[in-house]
Amino acid sequence: MKKTLLSLPLLVGSVAVVAQSAGTGNATDYKGHVKQHLPGSFTTPAPSHLTPSFDALRAAPFWTEDFSGGAVPAGWTNMDNLTPLGTDSVYFQWSNDPTAVGVAALGYTASSTFGATSASNGYLWANSDRGLTQAPGTDHLTELTTGPIDCSAQPTVLFTMESLIGVFDYNANTNVKLQVSNDGSTWTDFFPFPCLETGTAAPPCSRWSANPQGVALDITSVAANQATVYLRFQWLGGWEYFWAIDDLALSNVPDYGRVMDYGYVSHVGGGTEFGTIPRPQLSSTFFLGGQLRNIGVNPQTNLVMTATVTAPGGGTAFSATYNAGTVNPGDTVTMEEAVTLPGGLAEGVYTMNLTVTSSEDALEDDPSDDSAERTFALNDLTYALDGLGVHSAPEVTSAIGTATFTDATDNVFCLNYFRINQAVDVFGITVDITANSTEGALLVASIHDSTAVLDNDDVFNPLATSLDHTLTAADVAAGIVTIPFTTAANLQPGAYYAGVELFSNTGANDVAVVDDATVPQPSIAAVINIQGSQPGTYTNGNAFAVRLALDPSIGMSEVAGPEFSMFPNPTNDGLVQVVTSNTENHSIEVLNTLGQSLWTGRFTGRTTVDLGSYASGMYTIRVSNATGTTTRLVNRR
Repeated sequence: MKKTLLSLPLLVGSVAVVAQSAGTGNATDYKGHVKQHLPGSFTTPAPSHLTPSFDALRAAPFWTEDFSGGAVPAGWTNMDNLTPLGTDSVYFQWSNDPTAVGVAALGYTASSTFGATSASNGYLWANSDRGLTQAPGTDHLTELTTGPIDCSAQPTVLFTMESLIGVFDYNANTNVKLQVSNDGSTWTDFFPFPCLETGTAAPPCSRWSANPQGVALDITSVAANQATVYLRFQWLGGWEYFWAIDDLALSNVPDYGRVMDYGYVSHVGGGTEFGTIPRPQLSSTFFLGGQLRNIGVNPQTNLVMTATVTAPGGGTAFSATYNAGTVNPGDTVTMEEAVTLPGGLAEGVYTMNLTVTSSEDALEDDPSDDSAERTFALNDLTYALDGLGVHSAPEVTSAIGTATFTDATDNVFCLNYFRINQAVDVFGITVDITANSTEGALLVASIHDSTAVLDNDDVFNPLATSLDHTLTAADVAAGIVTIPFTTAANLQPGAYYAGVELFSNTGANDVAVVDDATVPQPSIAAVINIQGSQPGTYTNGNAFAVRLALDPSIGMSEVAGPEFSMFPNPTNDGLVQVVTSNTENHSIEVLNTLGQSLWTGRFTGRTTVDLGSYASGMYTIRVSNATGTTTRLVNRR
């Protein structure tokens, strides 16, 4: 499985907490922890509802290929020019099963079924993953070349297709090309995915394209008025995911054409878009914007982008404009305007509409893709990075959990970034879980300093933590769990990570957290920490359905027994320090996953538990005093 390792990562704190600023870290990529049925990339695909439609541009194509012939078209060449003989090469293959790509998506739900319009009647795809358990010894250079195409009567030529691609080792913006030639020897490069990158790509860039991604390339400079035109799809890859293509067409470039790629709303900037924001966490500034491209032959002049935010009850809440001036053919305009918020904003869902005008409005080829929309909510009792239940467009979700990793079935942390602008009391964590989670799994809510997580890779010294929550059948049926803290965590202004630690009892009771992949997020907006054979903190690029609960009415957990800390957890040598919050007499017991007692003892204040003679796995530490009993899990590695 593939993911982004951050050589990045909590400072011990009490109830009142101060956080550091979020760091950036250094990204290092590797693959491991294979479990095919859950996500592997942990990065955001550009959501399909933000991808422009090119149907209007294809209204009168002069050449098409929809791969309905049952094979790679006759006369095309299909080769891998780098992979040695005797090893798995990467060729384009034909399929009419949109789910066939799922084996190379490694369970990433958003990319497990090719969403091209006519995928069910045939498409081509190249499987760079190849089912390998480790990176191949050499790169592949996959080249799919068409037969000659006659463009002699075409004054302009626009290439369009629907595609889906995921990368891991090499950026697609330089290594995935459409090459065009008039003689089959000299090639001109065009880049269909200028914003598809590995590592810590900032939105809207990510490892995965949209599904499907509409691609439009003006190849007039090579193809116009030419009797012989060859197209070549070239992919220099290492151990990537896959590339699927369908519904190819050549048509004329519109005289005037512009496309709004996406809209953008944020109260913190930097590409992070929170779905639900408490009003006290708003600063005086809010960011509005998006991205537009000129795909026509002619410039767009006097171009103005306007972002209008509509209040829950109707009417304009606030707005921003950006005067882009002249936008030449092929150019991209990005808007991010800082708006001073008005006072008295009400709770509820707000909708931002991003529109464009220019002097060429009356000449616009397809006005239907000239706008974009984003939504967010203001709610003083919930703080959420994800926008599930708030998005106006179709939602794209995936999941991360204890079944994601073969060698890390416990101590799986799913953490979201939160920016605190005004001090706030957090009473617990609310988390959405998948329907295939099982009762008996354990969840522990926690809040961490961002610098400690990113820079020190430390998640075992939280600023706030809950008691263990055992997942019930009712929790699974509801699909949502609220885990209260024993004492409200008072967060001071700063940057934090908050979320849940997941335990499956060594794979016996899996649990997974829902992941919102609808809107691209910066890579470190959500992170995963695991303690397997390659422990560390990894980027996610999506937003976990993990929220800060600010409602005091959820109540604090009743403390059934003594509070105690336990470290290190996990333990490699079997030695675990147990420290209570007071020095009264306590009894202690070690139990296995079957609930069988393995060892008992007594102590005051502090003791060492030796698990060195026991097999690797999860054990329960039970500490009791005169008032009750508290249990915690420890991972013996």
